[in-house]
Amino acid sequence: MTSPVGATLRLVPKPHPTRTYKSKARRSPAVAVALRSLGTRVQKLRNERELSQEEAAHRAKLDPKHLQAIEGGRVNVTVASLLGIARCLKVSLSELFEDVR
Repeated sequence: MTSPVGATLRLVPKPHPTRTYKSKARRSPAVAVALRSLGTRVQKLRNERELSQEEAAHRAKLDPKHLQAIEGGRVNVTVASLLGIARCLKVSLSELFEDVR
């Protein structure tokens, strides 16, 4: 198929598939316990500050589903995400890990 001279073709990108935030990699039991413990700590601090998951995610510049997955201990957390969460909750990184086993 040819296009007329001077016409521009627009390529429409495919929609991005929905993210599911489930880790496919197997992890050791110790890592799984640590991630659940960290998630519980984040949730506790968020609830103490009376922040909804949506508000906390917005302040931390995270997707709300990602914050939900972090609190559930279902994903490995990046340092960038941890820094955003710590800033949002007004705690240091060491305070985030205070009760983490």
